[in-house]
Amino acid sequence: MNSEQSPLMTPLEQAAAPPTAASQPTSEPVVAQPAAPPPAPEPEPVVPPVPKATAPLVPPESMVLPVPKATAPLVPPEPAVAPQPAVPSALQECADAPRLALVIDDEPANRDFLMRLLEQTKMQVLGASSATEALKIAKETKCITLIAVDNKLPDMDGIELLCQLSAQHPEARMVMATMLDERELMAKAFENGCDVFLVKPHGFMELFRRLMAANDDTLQHLIIDQFGPRPYRG
Repeated sequence: MNSEQSPLMTPLEQAAAPPTAASQPTSEPVVAQPAAPPPAPEPEPVVPPVPKATAPLVPPESMVLPVPKATAPLVPPEPAVAPQPAVPSALQECADAPRLALVIDDEPANRDFLMRLLEQTKMQVLGASSATEALKIAKETKCITLIAVDNKLPDMDGIELLCQLSAQHPEARMVMATMLDERELMAKAFENGCDVFLVKPHGFMELFRRLMAANDDTLQHLIIDQFGPRPYRG
């Protein structure tokens, strides 16, 4: 039988006929395929580590800038003022002034006698017969060296006048001239500015001698009466 099937064969004959060589499949050598590698395991998700709590960073002391201290605002210095000359006191003004006395007595004989006595000591002398006249003269006159006040005046008590004149002329030596040698009167006179308590007429010459010596420092807290001069001791 021909190796090739006749084309005149019926389909049943073709199906029963043995396969030809041409129709048999050629066998090819089978090459073993390498086994596929197992799938790689999926990597586990990487979880970042939780940072540990740490103390805040503090710079070392050497690196800490000092806080500036609050300072007072700068104030420009005041312009220098030239010192003003000191105003001279009444005592300084009267240091080189002529020596001047004021005698106050309502009895003309006593007033004139003491005025003439004081003029012999190279003093300029003014007289007044009342407290009103004396205060007017004292207000208009500067640098009175000595003021002699009678205790009995028609318009004012001698102690009161002595006090007022002493306040107006602190540079003057205040003399209380009286006929009364009384302890109580002496105390009141010295308490109100009296420097010399003079009992008339005995004390006139002792006052004259001390003024002639030009030593007014001895005319302080002094009593001059019929017993002579002595210090007042309160």
